[in-house]
Amino acid sequence: MSLRMDMGRDELLEDRAAFIAGEIGGAVAELINDGVVIDRDAIVDRLEAKRRSVGNVIHKGILRDAAEFVRKGQ
Repeated sequence: MSLRMDMGRDELLEDRAAFIAGEIGGAVAELINDGVVIDRDAIVDRLEAKRRSVGNVIHKGILRDAAEFVRKGQ
């Protein structure tokens, strides 16, 4: 049972990482489409603006984590 729970947690972490990557990629695509110079601050600003506009708490958390990931450059 422990192994099964660990597999579920790994899958959740992989899904979370995929959502974060998708949000970062989406922010970059929006900046390119808008003709904005792509840099760390622009990406973070776009992610934080989207976080303020969404209503879903889980989505807000993903966007917060994505912005933190870009900000720290990890």
